[in-house]
Amino acid sequence: MSHRSRNNRGFTITELIVALGIASVIMTVIILRQSAYTDGAALTNLADDIGSTISQAQTYGIGVKELSTGSSDFSAAYGLAFSLLASDGSNSAYIYFADRLQPVANKIYDGNWACPIGGTSECLSKTDISRGNVISSLCAVINGGPDQCNIGRVDISFARPSTEASILFFDLSGGATNPANMKGAKIILTSPGGKTRSVTVYTTGQISIQ
Repeated sequence: MSHRSRNNRGFTITELIVALGIASVIMTVIILRQSAYTDGAALTNLADDIGSTISQAQTYGIGVKELSTGSSDFSAAYGLAFSLLASDGSNSAYIYFADRLQPVANKIYDGNWACPIGGTSECLSKTDISRGNVISSLCAVINGGPDQCNIGRVDISFARPSTEASILFFDLSGGATNPANMKGAKIILTSPGGKTRSVTVYTTGQISIQ
């Protein structure tokens, strides 16, 4: 008489469903954590890239860099423009520019957000922000008071011989504004997952990434 051992039997349907359920939960947790990590890492890289480009503008501005090879034009200031105004660009791009003396050096980017390059254009490059990250707010940092985040555009530039930053603000209607006791500008960045980072440029020339 033969006997079949109970230890040799296979999984029951119930056991298989439970095992698959546990595996699904584990995979979901792993995917969510990976997504959150990628979300945060992309935002951190964006903040670092903006901070690095501002540092480059500061270096070029005080280092008397030639505007273009062979141009013999060493007069330009260098800077970045950020705008939330519909009349400019969008909250998913920013402009790296050279403030020319012609027609006049006014410490702002005079070109359009399409960023034509060459000729008399002030645009050196346009950076499109990827991975769904956006510039969510532009703020004036106030000495002794809360940040004023009713800003539509900010242009930050550097010109020799000073390492200090020239910071010009525009309100949500596009008009120039000069917040009292201003000591810097803050660019707030937000990821698709709701994470935030900020890049602050002080009038002293100091750059802070948080």
